[in-house]
Parts: sequence; structure tokens; C-alpha cells
Amino acid sequence: MKVLVTIGSMAEKKFTRLFNIIEELCEENILKGSEVVAQVGFDNYKPKNFKAFDMLADEEFKRLINESDLIIAHAGTGTVTSCLKKDKKVIIFPRMAQFDEHYDDHQLELAELFTKHNHVLCAKNKEELIECINKLDYFVPNKFISNNKKINKMIIDFIEK
Repeated sequence: MKVLVTIGSMAEKKFTRLFNIIEELCEENILKGSEVVAQVGFDNYKPKNFKAFDMLADEEFKRLINESDLIIAHAGTGTVTSCLKKDKKVIIFPRMAQFDEHYDDHQLELAELFTKHNHVLCAKNKEELIECINKLDYFVPNKFISNNKKINKMIIDFIEK
């Protein structure tokens, strides 16, 4: 199972907690390190058990999404919706303010919304991530349908009036 781990492009806050968990899951053979690639962004994280890159051009990143069976991602709207539009299984692992991974907990709110509509699985710690991985074979996400056109039209109509 090819796994892509992605944390977005935030430069000001680290997300080392997720990478440490991914290292442990590789060491415990819950994930195969040879099949895991992570976008470590500005964390400067140097993995021992999986491949990593800092950032990629958009086309190359989209290629990685296409080739992956599972995406483990921060709860960034753009990242999550891009993966869902490609019918990928996604486990959201939100950045949390209590760990100084973000300024507030809006990612928890987004994760809750995507989970509520059965688009993704969500984990906030190692134990929950293991549970999500174990559910993957049986998890059938609801189809994600973007409302961008409708929302854009509403905004344009509002501005023009």
C-alpha cells in the first residue's frame, strides 16, 4: 500500500509529532517504510524509516497523490479536497494548537466536518491512527462533491447587486 504523508506548507509551525508517529508505525511494521513517502515541508525532518521531500511542484505532488493508495494529511482544506476529488482514502491528522502545531484548532473543526460526512477517517494520536489504518479495508468514503461553482456564483451575484 503506497502511502503519502503531507503536512502542508506552513513554515512557522512544526509537525514533528506526526513524523515521529509514522517512524514508530514503520518500526512496528504497521506501515511499510519502503512504501511511505512524506512531504516534510519546512520541518527539516530527516526520517530513518521512510522517504521524504521538502516541497514539490504542483504537478509532481498531484502525481504522488494519484499513485498513492492512502493519504495521511493535515486538515488543510486544499489538500484534503484535492485528495477526495481523486477518490483517495484519506486519514486526517489535524495540526493542534496544544502541541504548538498551529495557532488555533480550526483543523480539528475541519476534520470533524469531513469525518461527519464520512469523507475521511480522522486520528489525533498514534492509537487512533492505528485504528484508522486497521479500518481502511472496510472504509468506503462518501463521494466528495465540490460546491465551488455554486459558492462562486453566489459571491459574484452578491457583488454585482
